[in-house]
Amino acid sequence: MPWLIVVIIVSFFANRAGLPLLPMAEWVGYLICAFLAVPGVALIVLGVKACSLRVLSGRDKSTLVTKGIYSYIRHPICLSCVLLAFSAATGFRSAVGLMIAILAIVIIYVRVLFEEKELERRFGRAYCEYKSKVGMFVPKRKRARNPR
Repeated sequence: MPWLIVVIIVSFFANRAGLPLLPMAEWVGYLICAFLAVPGVALIVLGVKACSLRVLSGRDKSTLVTKGIYSYIRHPICLSCVLLAFSAATGFRSAVGLMIAILAIVIIYVRVLFEEKELERRFGRAYCEYKSKVGMFVPKRKRARNPR
């Protein structure tokens, strides 16, 4: 979430300071903003709904959450932060905000890789099986059964 806040603040003040704007009509920026914000907010809501506050806060490290949105993607809240960061950057039409949002993708991805190693260590085979069935940020397509 800190990246989202940084993008919003930088984008807001960059526009006020006369820094370069993204070359798009204002209404296009708002349309893209809404298109990214709606699923971004939905992912946060679904991610929080599927977990207890103890799990989200890190106080309960003994529960592997695989229900709800987590049965489709492993890191919905991280994905929502990326979507909302791009939403803010395009809503403000901020080139600087867009660069920070792109940097956030790299940093969030690296952070998730470290988190996944920790989850593999903590939950072992259960997490490896979960990981093989559920996509990191995008749902995995289920393979069609080959009728013989």
